[in-house]
Amino acid sequence: MIAFKTALHQACLNRIDQRIVLAQKAMEDIQESANQETKSSAGDKYETSRAMMQQEKDKHADQLDQAKELRRQLELLDPTITPSQIQPGSLVQTNEGQYYLSVSLGKMLLDNQTVFVLSAAAPLGQALLHKRIGDKIVFQNRSIEILEIS
Repeated sequence: MIAFKTALHQACLNRIDQRIVLAQKAMEDIQESANQETKSSAGDKYETSRAMMQQEKDKHADQLDQAKELRRQLELLDPTITPSQIQPGSLVQTNEGQYYLSVSLGKMLLDNQTVFVLSAAAPLGQALLHKRIGDKIVFQNRSIEILEIS
């Protein structure tokens, strides 16, 4: 299970790295477009276009910052640790599926296994925190039993 968890952790890092690359590329493309834009006789159109490009660039800069923060948070977790209770960095097998408490990345497929990668701050993450094997929680009117923690 530790080998799977380590591979999952790396897959999460890879997904975040893809987000970082895409955000950086989008910002570079916008900057290149802005540099190629020439001021025409229709000054208002030029200024409006520049403002829209700046808004797009700012949006991608925010996405880049968020992705870098997710990466930083994920790097703090050690996937080789097997805790006795659920904590950030735990891979949890339940009667409803697998959850990796780390950062919010959603559903991931690895080695034909579906894992929901969620933040410990998410409502389900909060409900799972500090639980042990055999514990049950009720979440959204569903009974979820903890079968395994790694």
